Formats: sequence, structure tokens, C-alpha cells
Amino acid sequence: MRILVVNAFGRDNRGDAALLSVLLDQLAEAYPGARTEIAGFESPRHWPTFEAVPNLGSIRHYVGDEEISRLLRVGRKLLAVALAALAATPGSGWALRTLARLLPAEVQAEVRALGAADLVVSASGGYLNGRADLPSDLSVFFLLLPLWLARRFRVPVVLAPQSFGPFPTRAQRLMMRRVLGSCRRVVARESISVHRLAAAGVPTAAVVRGVDSAFAFHSRSRRPWREELGIAPQDRMVLVTAREFLSGQAQGGYERAMAAAIGHLLGLGCTVVLAPQVTCAFQADDDRIVNARIAALVADPRLLVLTDGGVDHHDIFALYQAADLILGTRFHSVIFGLVARVPCAAVEYDHKTRGIMADLSLEHWVVPMAEADGPGLIALLDRLIAEAPAYRSYLEQAIPGYAAHAAAFVELLRTEVPAPAPGLPEEPAAAPSAPQPVAL
Repeated sequence: MRILVVNAFGRDNRGDAALLSVLLDQLAEAYPGARTEIAGFESPRHWPTFEAVPNLGSIRHYVGDEEISRLLRVGRKLLAVALAALAATPGSGWALRTLARLLPAEVQAEVRALGAADLVVSASGGYLNGRADLPSDLSVFFLLLPLWLARRFRVPVVLAPQSFGPFPTRAQRLMMRRVLGSCRRVVARESISVHRLAAAGVPTAAVVRGVDSAFAFHSRSRRPWREELGIAPQDRMVLVTAREFLSGQAQGGYERAMAAAIGHLLGLGCTVVLAPQVTCAFQADDDRIVNARIAALVADPRLLVLTDGGVDHHDIFALYQAADLILGTRFHSVIFGLVARVPCAAVEYDHKTRGIMADLSLEHWVVPMAEADGPGLIALLDRLIAEAPAYRSYLEQAIPGYAAHAAAFVELLRTEVPAPAPGLPEEPAAAPSAPQPVAL
């Protein structure tokens, strides 16, 4: 059996890397002996594998490569649009296979892999969403393109647990409805994503509730972070993550609020570690930039600021595991903390934060990013410190059952796309069966 994972992002986003790691483990469990490849956003020249699985690169990486000129990127996008136009023609699979020989190597690799696959899985994450502008329309288009091509090759497609929406433009809703309506299964990791898919016109028969795959992540790292950072076992260690997301004055207000909260923690005698969850060069999505601004506002040498962009998703999980408390803006830093049974307060920048925290009856530990201010965060942290023992006990009870729902994706795969019997021809893809919602 051959499996192609599409829409994988990059290891510089530790949350996305953990999601990909879990997905690869789940595919191996569902389909022992299968040949799995990744069509990801990382350069196949620089990163030929991810955890020993081959990375082919992708059309999306080819058209979005920021190392080439803007004019060349426009030309590459036009090539991808031409591919999509061909794929819009019913029965065009043979033409796409023939044309693949003439395409640039990276595009050719993904198209050939799509045509040869027995199953295409769109990686977990929160990438299918948009704003009311042309760049968002194009983003949704390029993310859906491999799923559209798989349809023409008659390959079943499953979308691993992820967030969806919003989709404010007619073009985005049309693309979502047209492409996702033909997928074997679409797994949404919070209820609001289910509603947004329905609002976009995606058939409900294809959609099922799931759980963020990061709850099934098992770190292989035993890195002794407290020892490395010089933090004594008895010291209260608070881990903080921040990000750039808001515009202008709103972002500045958020950063001042985070600095005030950190200063308060230091004043209480806590050891505070400001860590980057994402260090992507693409579109300068690098938490170290905003962390440096926050640290400058704190101006306290006791604040520990990590700047190593080479720390992988296994080691970053071990860092969060070593903490006593977490104030997280990057939501996968919060999920890593919850999995490690660390009490967390979350600064919400996207609906996935409140949706998943509400699933766990923890929404009272969430503050919207645009509304964050110093006094509010300080009060939240004081309450977190006071209630930490009860919070930790609650996580011990709640997390195992919730994580079991994340592990259930293996059985969903086996049910929706059974492995072909050895030596027998594969049957054509059937229409989606009635979904079995996860009870949350």
C-alpha cells in the first residue's frame, strides 16, 4: 500500500511537527508495511526526510519558495492554476499522468505520488482558513489543490484532525464545498470548525468530530532542562510562549500585558522561561522576534529567554514537561503542557484555543489575545498558582480519556480505507459512510 501525506508544514513549527509525527505513527499502526511519503512545505533538498519518511516537496512549496524572485513565483503559481484547470475536467487523470513528465521536478514528484497512492491524507493543523482578500483565496486554493488532483486520480482522501475556517469569501466557500465534498472523511477537532464547514456548504456526511492529534504525541526526549537552565527542583518554573498575530497598537498592548505578567511572576520568586514554539523563516513567523521585544520590556536578568531555533518538537515537549505552570499563546505549547499534566492558562488568538479548552471544561483559563492586559493576566496567573494542585489532579483524570479519542484516528483510517488485500485488485473508492462522531 502507498500513502501520501500532503499539506505537511515544517519542523520549525514544533506543534505542526508533533502533529506530523503522530500522523506518521498512526499510519504505520493502521497500515503495517505501507510505503508512506510526505509532500510537505519543506525543501526536499534541505530536508529529504522527516523522522525517516521521505519528503518529496510539494506544489505549494514550489510556488511559495521565498528564495526566488516574485516574478518567478507568479509564473509558478500560473502553472499550478493550469494544473487545477486541467483537473477540473472529468476523466483527466490520464492527461495529468502524461503531463507529469514535463513538469518541474518538485511538482512532478507530488503529482506522480498522488497518482500512485492508495490513500492521500491531509496533515493535521489549522491551515484551511482565510480572510476577505486575494492572498487568502490563493492560500486555500493551493492547500486544496493536491486533494483536487487526488480526486481526479480516484484516490480516497482523508483529512486528519484539524481546524477549519473562517471562509469569508465566496471563492473560498466554493472551493471548500467542491473539494471537501468529495473526500472520504473530514475530521474537525472542535465543534466550531464543524459549524464553519457546514456554513461553507461542505456536506455533513463527510464531516466527523475528532480530537487534536497532539494529545496522542509521545516525546522521545529525556533532556534535563532544569539542570541545563540551572533551575533547582524546588523552584517554581513558569513557561511562557508568545507570538506575533495582531496588528499595530493591539500587538503592542498584548506584548506589554505579557511583560507585566512576566514581571509579576518574577516578583513572586518564580523562574520564568520565555520559549519559542515557532521559528519559521517563511513570512518571518519566528517567535524569537516577539520574545526579544517582550524581554526588553521586562528588562530583568532573571528572565530566561531561549533563542535556539534548533530545538525539535520532542525536546520542546520535554521543556514544557519540566514546568510547574504554563502561560501559552501558541496553543500547542498549551496542549503539550496539558498532556504533561501541567496547569495552563491560554491566550487565545484563534477559535481552536477556546474550542479545545471548552472540550476539557477549561475555558475559564482562556483570555482573548486582543483583550489581554496586565492586570487581567496577573489576576489569572495568581488564580492559576492558587489552584494549581486541584488543576493538576483534574488533568490526571481528564486527559487520558481525551487522548484516547485522538488515538481513535487509527481505527477511523482502517474503517474508511481498508488496506488492499495482497495480490488482489483494489476496489474503486466508495461514497463516505455515515460518520461516527467522537463523544466528547
